[in-house]
Amino acid sequence: MRRLTSLLLLLVAAVIWGFAFSAQKASEAIPPLTLNAIRSIVAAVFLFLIIPIFDKLSHTGRHLFSKKRPIDFSRTELIGGAILGVILAVATFFQQSGMAAGADAGKVSFITAIYVVLVPVYSLFLGKRAPINVWISVLIAAVGFYFLCIDGEFKLEAADLIAFCCALVFPIHILVIDRLSPLCDGVRMSCIQFLSCGIVSGGAALIFDPATPVSVLLDNTLPILFLGIMSSGIAYTLQIIGQRGSNPTAASVVLSLESVFGVVGAALLLGEKMTPREYAGSAIVFVAVILSQLDFRTIFSKKANNSLQNNDV
Repeated sequence: MRRLTSLLLLLVAAVIWGFAFSAQKASEAIPPLTLNAIRSIVAAVFLFLIIPIFDKLSHTGRHLFSKKRPIDFSRTELIGGAILGVILAVATFFQQSGMAAGADAGKVSFITAIYVVLVPVYSLFLGKRAPINVWISVLIAAVGFYFLCIDGEFKLEAADLIAFCCALVFPIHILVIDRLSPLCDGVRMSCIQFLSCGIVSGGAALIFDPATPVSVLLDNTLPILFLGIMSSGIAYTLQIIGQRGSNPTAASVVLSLESVFGVVGAALLLGEKMTPREYAGSAIVFVAVILSQLDFRTIFSKKANNSLQNNDV
């Protein structure tokens, strides 16, 4: 029952993240750096407010405000969150810029999903060998990307290429989280992450983005709140809770459904329609994502153990 509940929480997170692509596309009137700064600050404030709730639920003995420390954040949470925030600022800038340049939300959701396939490849630089199914999935993802983004005249749209850059950055973000998350409180580090992302994006926006009229911001209040609270705050929290009680492989597969819900959300909310070629590319990318997350060694070893036990009986 606990495992089923965990998977349902992860599924809700995937739905929220998928529909967030539509919110990003709906907010394309706001320059990318400005939008990322605002949504990140909203997320940081939201997470800061819910930290005391998690302290009570986790029974770790930590308190956000105490006599010993004005605000309870460890050095790892502060430094790690700041590093993650810078990486996230770069990744989300490319993602939002791709949609602002004309890429559809549904297509960007599948282009972004390629990062799942690239994580094991990047792990090679950390001395971790990737199994054969990962390399097969990379080749399959390349075929899917070709159908998604390159038309019959072998032209790669600039917007798609910009969006693909975010898929190249997100694996770094995942690997840093993998290294730091066991050493600190995930919600606290995420709060600093979004604060750092907001500061970096906001500083860059002051230099590069044109001034955004207040009326435009007010017109996009709902998408901004959805991106800040639902996508960054609530979905991230559901991921933390869900992954504690589920198998890592199963969790990755469920979360990869984000790309599917991205297309569904774009169709329902924005009326987007992809060509048959793009749908085929999306399906191929999704297969690559699922394949990259399967641990065939564990699967076959379990089958072998079960067969031995049955023979003993």
